Amino acid sequence: MPRVKAAAEEHSIPLKTIHIISREQSQNTPAPVTTYALFKDGEFLTQGIQSDKKFLKLAGVQV
Repeated sequence: MPRVKAAAEEHSIPLKTIHIISREQSQNTPAPVTTYALFKDGEFLTQGIQSDKKFLKLAGVQV
């Protein structure tokens, strides 16, 4: 997550991270898997862990 967060900051991409720490939070997420989920504009994109380059591609940034 730190590399994705740094890439978002570098390219001025708004990014909100939520660290799920309880069973209740996990059960109330809109994602099928809670270990990692990426949403854009409220739409679920992927549950695959992102490298900074994959994240930027999903965000529509040319690298």
